[in-house]
Amino acid sequence: MYQMGKLVMVIAGFCILETVYAQDERVHPYMQAVSEQFKMEEGYEIQMDYIREDIMQESTSEGDGTIWMKGLMYKMIVDEYIVYFDGVKLYSQNTGTEEVYVSTPDPEDPGYLQSVPIRAIKAYQQDFKYQFMGESNFMGKQRVEIQLYPLDLTGPYSMLKLYIHPSTMKLEAFVLKHKEGINYTMILTSVEDKQKLEDSSFTFDQQAYPDTEIIELLD
Repeated sequence: MYQMGKLVMVIAGFCILETVYAQDERVHPYMQAVSEQFKMEEGYEIQMDYIREDIMQESTSEGDGTIWMKGLMYKMIVDEYIVYFDGVKLYSQNTGTEEVYVSTPDPEDPGYLQSVPIRAIKAYQQDFKYQFMGESNFMGKQRVEIQLYPLDLTGPYSMLKLYIHPSTMKLEAFVLKHKEGINYTMILTSVEDKQKLEDSSFTFDQQAYPDTEIIELLD
């Protein structure tokens, strides 16, 4: 009887997991709309507010930043940090310590989705399980919530939440949950499209920061 009880609990557990991670077809119209919101051939300037919550340390910090984006390429400025991605190399610059770390993200590595966040939108069916949560309260507003769970569980994060306006179907915020207990909330305060952005703006410019030490990270 005891063994039968354990078996029932195991089966129930698998059923719950299957429900949570089941592919929910209701996400598709919203994800398609968000994908169309950010066209790969256009340039964008995005203003955002962020909240960083460290669950283990019970600390929270807030700030704002700017992202310039075209296709896979982007440049992001948040406080003293500047991150560039030219489609191949990732440059993580700290203007306070005058250092920039250079790496080459591997598209096959689960961490690539963190380095190149637009892929989470463009290739969500390939890289995630997804669930439609319906309308929920986000920052005092009713927004459609979609939860994405990475198929590769060896990556650095456990879940990505998207908050989408129910009528315009535009992305307004997202929450990235890291496995180490740090949550990042990004709120898009403005999105300007049709920006003329040169490809060179997505690469670290040594001449602009002559005193910055370049540190190449091993692949």
